[in-house]
Amino acid sequence: MRRTIIIIASLFAAACATQSGSLMTAEEVVASAQDGVTFVQNEYVESRMDQNPDLLLLDVRTEAEFKAGHIPGAQWVPRGKVEFHLAQSVRDADAEIIVYCRTGSRAALVKKALDSQGYKNVSAHRGFETWSEAGKSVVVE
Repeated sequence: MRRTIIIIASLFAAACATQSGSLMTAEEVVASAQDGVTFVQNEYVESRMDQNPDLLLLDVRTEAEFKAGHIPGAQWVPRGKVEFHLAQSVRDADAEIIVYCRTGSRAALVKKALDSQGYKNVSAHRGFETWSEAGKSVVVE
């Protein structure tokens, strides 16, 4: 039901933008991406990493961003490929997944996409900037 509502709301928003003839600004794109998504904090990510050895922590930034620094234990799967990667590799709808990017927008879009695919335990983290600015451990390749 929630998936259907999200899809309908997204289609309605797109239709309204198209009908009005105006293009969205960058700020509006970010707001739309993050609309309806509740972000988890650094402490939540750390606790889930400690408590769930099967946690899928996904970095959906570019490869260059990932190599420049990422959260320990994160897997790099670029936005745009995550949906296909998980559809092939993770067949458990209840698998715990936390997605992050730099500031949250890409992670929010991926969370919405994974929710619509049927994954039931997906969280979005605000972003790598939040993690690194808090002085949390970072892996550089």
